[in-house]
Amino acid sequence: MDITAFPLFWRWTQPSYSVLPADALETLCPLETELVDLLCASAPKTLGPRTIKHHATENTDETRRWLASLPVPVSRVVIAWGRDTALSLPWDIFVTYWSDFCYPSSDDVDVFVEGGPVVLRWHHDETFEYDADAL
Repeated sequence: MDITAFPLFWRWTQPSYSVLPADALETLCPLETELVDLLCASAPKTLGPRTIKHHATENTDETRRWLASLPVPVSRVVIAWGRDTALSLPWDIFVTYWSDFCYPSSDDVDVFVEGGPVVLRWHHDETFEYDADAL
């Protein structure tokens, strides 16, 4: 699927929401529904016992620094909003523009290591959970 056909494309191209730089937008790769369905089916209902929580309600930059500090050992991740909506993108793009991918009140998002488990989960109540045991 071309990024312009992605259901959430408007989030990153409309000035009333956010306009990502062209070089960042070019790194977003929509995934086929079959792959997304498999990933979502593999996601646990709850993360592991050593889950670290971060409340993102106060400061976007503070959350960006917290995300950047996580030991995510890959260059790309997959973010999934549901069984038919997911992107592969560079971890650093997600970290930089996280609030354009994770909307409060409406989004629940799983972040997978590309080809691996869920390592991060965003809840619509503006909380991130990081599974310290996932990797």
